Amino acid sequence: MTSALHRAPVVLASDGTPASEGALRFAVQESGVRGAGLVIVHVNPLAVPVAPLHPILPIGPLPATRSTLPSELSVHARRVLDRTAREARELAPGLRVSTVLMDGRRVRAIVDAAASAQLVVVGRETRHGVERVRTGSTTAGVASAAPCPVVVVPGDWRPRQGAGEDPTVVVGVRRVEGAADLMATAYAWASSRGASITVVHAWQMADNYLDRIETRTHADDWQALGEQLLREALGTWRDQHPDVSVQTHVVHGHAASVLAAAAKTADLLVVRRAHEHRPWDHLGATVRALLLSSPTPVEVVPAHSVPESDPDLVLEESGSVTT
Repeated sequence: MTSALHRAPVVLASDGTPASEGALRFAVQESGVRGAGLVIVHVNPLAVPVAPLHPILPIGPLPATRSTLPSELSVHARRVLDRTAREARELAPGLRVSTVLMDGRRVRAIVDAAASAQLVVVGRETRHGVERVRTGSTTAGVASAAPCPVVVVPGDWRPRQGAGEDPTVVVGVRRVEGAADLMATAYAWASSRGASITVVHAWQMADNYLDRIETRTHADDWQALGEQLLREALGTWRDQHPDVSVQTHVVHGHAASVLAAAAKTADLLVVRRAHEHRPWDHLGATVRALLLSSPTPVEVVPAHSVPESDPDLVLEESGSVTT
């Protein structure tokens, strides 16, 4: 185990599949903008034989299963790490890159690796159906438990190329409480890139019948309440950062759909864990939906998250350092 004195790194969790390619590009870009090193983590899953799932118990013995040997997993893992590190260095030749091989359950291992990181980057979840039920969701698990912000990136994501519109970060605000964490993240991101900020609040009644009535009779009231909420959420941020362009929008509709639509032309969507004090569901339904459907990278901010600024921190790299 080794450690190096430097600015807290960006951690990339890579499984070596195409689903991680966008996350790699995003992590390299963020490391460069933040002046941080990149730590690439790959997790060897526990080698436990698992029989196929059967909707009806068959007559007779179950088909034989074969568990992958630990040595085979380690060889594959080191190849994944070597290839990912090589690609990162090709994207940014001057970037400081290190790799860490860990064993165990993916979510727990990645969360452990994030203990001294300023940001964790993971690829969007691609498993569905039975496979998702059997293995669980790595992205949601990491986003709900990591001590630092987590960005979930679509596999086909690529950095903005050439001249054109200025970069934009979209912020989803549900309530005033906790908005300071969102604003701090958004302003830090925008200030370092010359980007603008779009702050969005969505409202909709849970019951469809009541929602139709409220939309017809009190839409103006809900609009005014939403605008007031966003004014309070922004607080003095606008005065403190007059160089950052900010727009606000109050939209009637399902929150996940509204935010996904607003993020279509954005470079980043920032949201906050919905329930910090619910151990069974920190994220909430809206964030979970966005992790699967957002067209742009989604940054999930935990409570009291402060963007990395200046102090040097020590990274404790747990696991086997391979490069």
